[in-house]
Amino acid sequence: MATYMVKSGDTLGKIARKLYGDAALYTRIVRANHIANPDKLSVGQRLEIPDASPPPATPVATTPPARAPAAPAAPVQPPRPAVAPAPALSPLESLNERRLAPLHPVVVNKARELLRQCANDGLALLVTQGLRTYPEQDTLYAQGRTKKPIGSDYIVTNARGGYSWHNFGLAFDVAVLDSAGKQDWNYRHPGWQHLGVVGKTLGLSWGGDWTRLKDYPHFEYTRDLTLKSCRDLYAQGLDHIWSNVV
Repeated sequence: MATYMVKSGDTLGKIARKLYGDAALYTRIVRANHIANPDKLSVGQRLEIPDASPPPATPVATTPPARAPAAPAAPVQPPRPAVAPAPALSPLESLNERRLAPLHPVVVNKARELLRQCANDGLALLVTQGLRTYPEQDTLYAQGRTKKPIGSDYIVTNARGGYSWHNFGLAFDVAVLDSAGKQDWNYRHPGWQHLGVVGKTLGLSWGGDWTRLKDYPHFEYTRDLTLKSCRDLYAQGLDHIWSNVV
């Protein structure tokens, strides 16, 4: 296991990108050093850096089998360059990928870039919602209306089934994670405004800009589509809707 001395301007995301090639792997450094607050590093702080991949297993000695008659020697092949294995995904990264997988590929790529840039800035995000069915959307719409507890404080969406971009694989929701990896729903946390700015630079529309029932976790990418056109094409499959998104 190597060590790294924190320099001025370093963040955990920047260090992970420098050492692993992927800023999102900063959680390995957090776990190895028991860092309580990933947003706070000290210049000169010494960090333990876990290996990028586990060492190869030691081969087990076995009794060699009886030799068959020697075959003609094969032509000598030039050695192939070694290919580094892809780094294993953390549990958070794996969960985010599973929730993004059913969405339009363009939306998935934009969501990944949002996660990457925020991680590089020291802000960890959890994807909480991706594709929703019509019944799932109706259940969410009932919350606070006909589903207890009743009241405007418990209403989370104004969209019934077929009236949300989630139903067509063109939207996703995220949550800001605190230093302990817990979801932080205090929208005064500066991370919420930061992720909104990053998302909009990627061409995503952000629910935090809505005037009615602001939805800070929500991002969507719809191009020139309308919800009505999506509903009309829905019975033919999502591919018929997605072909209109470039």
